[in-house]
Amino acid sequence: MSDMVDLLLAGAAVVVLVAVTVVLVRGERRGLVGLVALLVLAAGTFTVAIYHHASAPDVVLPDLPIAASSPAAQGLGTATLHVEVPMGAGDKYPQGAIWLDPPRAGTNAYTGDLSLLCSTPGKTDHDQNCTGGDKRVWTVEPLEKRALVSPATGDPFADPAACAEGNLSYQVGYLELVAGKGYCARIADRIFALRIPDFPVDQPLPRALNAEVAVLG
Repeated sequence: MSDMVDLLLAGAAVVVLVAVTVVLVRGERRGLVGLVALLVLAAGTFTVAIYHHASAPDVVLPDLPIAASSPAAQGLGTATLHVEVPMGAGDKYPQGAIWLDPPRAGTNAYTGDLSLLCSTPGKTDHDQNCTGGDKRVWTVEPLEKRALVSPATGDPFADPAACAEGNLSYQVGYLELVAGKGYCARIADRIFALRIPDFPVDQPLPRALNAEVAVLG
């Protein structure tokens, strides 16, 4: 509001100055005293308006709410994702699949980046493996050839360097899994860590396998 008043005063001062100028040009002299009074009045009004405008404090606008950004990505090797992989029903070899990017269980036991399979030594493809008190051997295999796998050189969940290229022997075949051990998987130029904390003991057949996955790069 004060800015508007100052603006009106400045406008009035300008009008007075214009009027005085016109009077001088037309030669309509009203006396030296009156002319000086008008000039002083106009200049004073204009000066006051400019002073008020210049000295007025800056208006401080309230801080606008800032929209929350998406959560920051976890640092390399720090985010451990838990994935429950169901075993396919009716298979001679209980099997499940896991996708790595993003990490999640596959809806088809035979389709995914990695296949997790249970077998019993000495039993054939026609026998039901891993049933009852059978010995259970768990393996991981890139069944669809979309990934390469290798044992890690350490714990990749604590140290991503455990999946560094120079120390690994990636392969497309299956690897036998050891509970609690870290493994590395590579898809193109992306690296993932895999770990099975423990193997299921439910009978007569294992129903699901809990896996841990970390995105390393």
